[in-house]
Amino acid sequence: MELKILEPISKYLKEFNTPEEFNIFYSKNKEELDKLTTHKLNKMYHIIGYRITKIKNELMLKKWSEKEDKNENYDEQIRSIHEELNKIKATMNQIIDFINNH
Repeated sequence: MELKILEPISKYLKEFNTPEEFNIFYSKNKEELDKLTTHKLNKMYHIIGYRITKIKNELMLKKWSEKEDKNENYDEQIRSIHEELNKIKATMNQIIDFINNH
């Protein structure tokens, strides 16, 4: 098993001027993007005037003013952190099981 290295995202990988531009990109990369948390998606991709959100496991765009970016939705951040912690716990449990079985 290979250990993943997480590094902070310091700039957007891609910026979109309209939701339509992002929708085209999303349709081509749906499987990969659906695996990521909205927190990570919003750090990787910027759609002017919108934020990526997930409702009932479906990605959507939500109208967003750039002012709100500085005051991010803490519930979304907490949910994202919780998802990441669960992934880390699962990975750690797999490592422990592997060690115990060998």
